[in-house]
Amino acid sequence: MSRSVPRTIGAGLPALVAADPARPALVCDAQVRSRADLAARVGGLAAWLAARTAPGAHVALAMGNAPSLVELFLACAASGRQALVYDPAWPAPYRAAIDAALMPALTLDAAPDVPPAPFPPAPDPLASFYVGFTSGSTGVPKGYRRNHRSWIDSFAVSAAEFGLGEQDIVMAPGGLAASLHLYGVVHALHVGATAVMMHQFHPRRALRLLARHGVTALYATPTQLQMLVEAAQGEAFPSVRVIMISGAKWRPETRAAVERLFPRAGIAEFYGASELSFVTVSRPGEAVPAGSVGRAAHGVGLRIRDADGRDLPVGEAGAIWVGSSMLFDGYACGSAPETRREGGFLTIGDHGRLDGEGFLYLHGREKRMLVTSGLNVYPEEVEAVLTGLDGIEEAAVFGLPDPLRGVELVAVLRGRFEDAALRAACRARLPAAKLPRRFLALDEWPRTSGGKADLRALEAIARDRLAEGRPKR
Repeated sequence: MSRSVPRTIGAGLPALVAADPARPALVCDAQVRSRADLAARVGGLAAWLAARTAPGAHVALAMGNAPSLVELFLACAASGRQALVYDPAWPAPYRAAIDAALMPALTLDAAPDVPPAPFPPAPDPLASFYVGFTSGSTGVPKGYRRNHRSWIDSFAVSAAEFGLGEQDIVMAPGGLAASLHLYGVVHALHVGATAVMMHQFHPRRALRLLARHGVTALYATPTQLQMLVEAAQGEAFPSVRVIMISGAKWRPETRAAVERLFPRAGIAEFYGASELSFVTVSRPGEAVPAGSVGRAAHGVGLRIRDADGRDLPVGEAGAIWVGSSMLFDGYACGSAPETRREGGFLTIGDHGRLDGEGFLYLHGREKRMLVTSGLNVYPEEVEAVLTGLDGIEEAAVFGLPDPLRGVELVAVLRGRFEDAALRAACRARLPAAKLPRRFLALDEWPRTSGGKADLRALEAIARDRLAEGRPKR
């Protein structure tokens, strides 16, 4: 029997319970919630929130990964409240600044014990239900608002592009303060799949969990995949049929190792942003040109525009403007001058170009663009060259003040390299103005809660080491 498609987050849980109440809905390490258990908790928590807060109120969820975090998130959505998903690793000043800006009506570090209750009437699909956080220019995270429809329409893209459905067992092993993993878990629950998560990502435990539950679909970052490869020690996991990767920079040998680890999996890479949701997708088996991040995702329109807002022809680089029904509502706190709307399209300051087949090529972010010796340089371009060289696992490029050139390019590298050979390889691949003047080796690579390189911390390390007059290596 077919079920109607819910128009808001969490509203479909009662129908899933009616269809198969005992089916596992949510797995977190050794904890398992059936559909009936999960719905009872969410309904009870929604009633508890409704009795204590006004519709639309901010509810701060200040806890680590656990089933209770997912239950409270869904309860906020079902009751018409806005869940603020805090990162437990934030330093105290971050937390204080966000509390002052958003003034949550409730802050919860654990879920209360509540009796089951019926689900409330569904809220307006255009109502905001979630405030996530991403890095801001001042160091304090920006809060971005998403409405129900923007995620419901994103779920339709996941179905169209990745074929995810009720039959799947979907693993999103990272921290839910990162939108990629939160989205993966909530989407799985929305379509009736089983969602698998972890209290804390650990590669060997992740592989055991994957095998125990027969995971068929995996959300991961390139860094997490590299850690899984290293932990597997030659094992293979044939249950996985699709891997969905965000943040695409990874080495060809890593991809080959992932294909051996998951021999039956198609690999889908996507480019997007917290403010935009999906932008482009590289579909499994698709012949994507080198350097491209794929073609527009289902339901997405792309424009490349100059600084005056004029559309540019194929092949010319400019700001990437995205049109879809998945765009965010706006910033709840913080701001980004490079984020602009016009005529149903939005840009967050990423620059790139389109080819004649509709493939998008990223040049870099407007806010990271540097001017050295009068030339515009995108650090991402230099980083891509560096990580393509033997021995370099990760690279981050920054512009530090220089009286002659305006800025001096400095590369922070994780890996093993010989300075003269590295410089020669860079000279063969980059024009002189884009060559880093200094290379700093770093073994311990700082990361955000989502597993990405912490660029702010890396830049601070580069400044400190150069100020101390340490050797270039």
